[in-house]
Amino acid sequence: MNKTLIATPLPMVAVFLSLTGTLGSATVAFAQTTGADRMLEEVRVTARRREEGLQDAPIAVSAFTGENLAYRGITRLDQIEKFVPNLTLQNNPSFGGASNSAAIYLRGVGQKEFLPTSEPGVGLYVDGVYIARSVGAVLDLIDIERLEVLRGPQGTLFGRNTIGGAISITTVKPDIGGEFSGKVGAAYGTDDRLNLKGSVDIPIGSTVGLRVSAASFQQDGYVERQDGVDLGDDDTLTARLALAWEPSEKLRADFSFDYTSDSEHGPAMELIGIDFTDLSQLQGVVAAPPPPMAFVHNVTAAALGPGMPCAATDVNGNGVTYNPDSPNCYDNRYLRGNGRNGGTAEAKSETDVYGMSLNLSYELTEALTLKSITAWRDLDSEFARDGDHSPQRISQFFDDLEQEQFSQEFQLLGDHGRLNWIAGAYYFNEEGKNANILDFTVSNFRSGGEFDNEALALFAQASYDLTDTWHLTLGGRYTEETKTFRPDQVIFTNYYAGISQVVPPGNPLAALDAPFLQAGSRILPYVEKELEIDEFTPLANLSWDASDDVMIYATYSEGFKSGGFTQRVFPPIVPPFTAPPGTPDLDLIPTFEPEFADVYELGFKSTLLDGRVRLNGAIFHTDYEDLQVQVFNSVAPVTENIGSADIDGLELELQASPGAGWLVDATFAWLDAHYDQIDTGLTLIGENFAFERVPEYSGSLGLSKEFGLNEWGTVVVRGDASYRDDTYNDAYNTPILKTDAYTLLDARVRWTNAEENLSVILSAINLTDEDYLATGVYGTAFQSYEGIFDRGRQWLVEAQWSF
Repeated sequence: MNKTLIATPLPMVAVFLSLTGTLGSATVAFAQTTGADRMLEEVRVTARRREEGLQDAPIAVSAFTGENLAYRGITRLDQIEKFVPNLTLQNNPSFGGASNSAAIYLRGVGQKEFLPTSEPGVGLYVDGVYIARSVGAVLDLIDIERLEVLRGPQGTLFGRNTIGGAISITTVKPDIGGEFSGKVGAAYGTDDRLNLKGSVDIPIGSTVGLRVSAASFQQDGYVERQDGVDLGDDDTLTARLALAWEPSEKLRADFSFDYTSDSEHGPAMELIGIDFTDLSQLQGVVAAPPPPMAFVHNVTAAALGPGMPCAATDVNGNGVTYNPDSPNCYDNRYLRGNGRNGGTAEAKSETDVYGMSLNLSYELTEALTLKSITAWRDLDSEFARDGDHSPQRISQFFDDLEQEQFSQEFQLLGDHGRLNWIAGAYYFNEEGKNANILDFTVSNFRSGGEFDNEALALFAQASYDLTDTWHLTLGGRYTEETKTFRPDQVIFTNYYAGISQVVPPGNPLAALDAPFLQAGSRILPYVEKELEIDEFTPLANLSWDASDDVMIYATYSEGFKSGGFTQRVFPPIVPPFTAPPGTPDLDLIPTFEPEFADVYELGFKSTLLDGRVRLNGAIFHTDYEDLQVQVFNSVAPVTENIGSADIDGLELELQASPGAGWLVDATFAWLDAHYDQIDTGLTLIGENFAFERVPEYSGSLGLSKEFGLNEWGTVVVRGDASYRDDTYNDAYNTPILKTDAYTLLDARVRWTNAEENLSVILSAINLTDEDYLATGVYGTAFQSYEGIFDRGRQWLVEAQWSF
């Protein structure tokens, strides 16, 4: 697609405004309220921890009500990527086998890794509760009242690890004093997709309300292994109970319990390439060139097998990448493609998530309100996958991840005429363990360990009306963190033990028989290491009401993402072999420092043509320091602070309802992210490399029309187009892992009866069957290029009934 077409939303805005202007009073006089009109009703947001109108909040935020999401057909968190400028939200397993792991980037800042010793760059919140781990974080959106995406650092009110932004989800609350009511729905679609969901409000007196919601999501996988296991399947059960108590106008308590269970075969990964080199080109370039697993396997297979090489020469004398007469080789025979996978090792992804929260709000006086958010969450997950996608043993991964978190937040909110303010305190603690069992060509060993993270923060923010049109907001947050990690990492088996006694002197395979690589050897010392981090993150914002319908604002904000520990380590760090003699045990456990972002932003919000057009936009510049990037200095991927970068960007969002049931919404985003300085001693990443998973251009265009059928109800026809520019799926810009620019087309027809309690929806996703790489991964030592391609064209028919 020609990039010049990406600017389509811009001339479209001008054409639309011109067209709407010519409609004159006929448009404004359109009296009947339609679903399209309701889409433009202003959303009430809590982006600044107090309720206010979307257009009154001087912040770059995209907001959707539950009805907005349903209108667009959004049922999973990762689907909002199409409708939010400069957002990347992928279900990305990285080197693990979890089928539900969120990799979220906003304005070029984020994190793809699920490890508990590293942190996300975009915070995810449900009813004010921070979700610390990315595993299980691609949420199925049921019972959603509102979803907000806050772009840019949220270091003041949301705090740690919101350097890129925050996603805040508010669930539907019980209807106190209402009537017994509910909603049920069922859907069937591609690959035996079957969705069942329902919710019910149960009145319990005049001061108590109960709401229960549950859903089941099932779908067959679309990548078939040779042993019959289908990868990319879905088998999710989720439920939520909410209890509200409002004994007076001053006090309200909301308690919730939620549970989600995923039990699947794992992500739909395919082998898309093999690097057959011996990696000798890395000698002297990286800290410790890794043993090339595929190369070592093939050399060994040729030596111990029938004596035939794992490569052959065809009749024309050309070298080919496999030898069919040598059955034990790892080669291109396993590049199955077309949704096929040659793996045979265990493949599973099982996750159970429990959560409880209690939100209290008490009006102390007419000007002061005290709020409390208390929450506990528990994550228990096991996932495994075959990383080489073959019957050979090159790279096979298993994870057992357990995590428990507790958080407590207090907020005191004041409103004194021209001044409104919030002050608060926040406490967070999580602990758990992550055991990785890794079975590679050269060794079988356990990585991972136990972690314990604690954070305490004090924050305050105040907004003052300088005049009737000028408003100043100042805020700051002080955070103290203590993070500990005890690695429990040991070698179980060295498959090359004793080989130095049987190979000729100087044979490189002899290095695999080193004393620190033998069974029972510790990879890292079994000691607890502690990091202490304290940071202050300020915010300053000035807004001007240019008119009743147009607001312009300027913001300076800072954010940071916490430092951490390198959990994945191999070969072992052992003095005097791979570390200087006498190095203290604590110094052998590698760490990385926090990263920082300072953002300068200029934005506007406008509501035009008697509320029928909403146009918001922002330009911004980010100074990005001490970047945390995943690099390969040996076998394991590690996180390093590699340097600094600048990010410049532009965002536009349009919604318009010209009348007669028409709705237009569009987004446009441009992002220029480039490195300024790179520590070439830490990484092979060059200053001219592109950021991973961040497109330069992206945009969307949606158009819908509602038709009234009198006593037969209404029909809404909707079409959506979304575009994403080229992206690389790793920091090294590996060509085979590049996702080429693509455009997706979706369509949806919805019939609703006249009573508005019954709907039938027919949806088509990826109408043109666009074949694109959704995510990819490459480990230098493993030599396997892996990727997940989109499922392709899908259809879905749904029925929903409310009572």
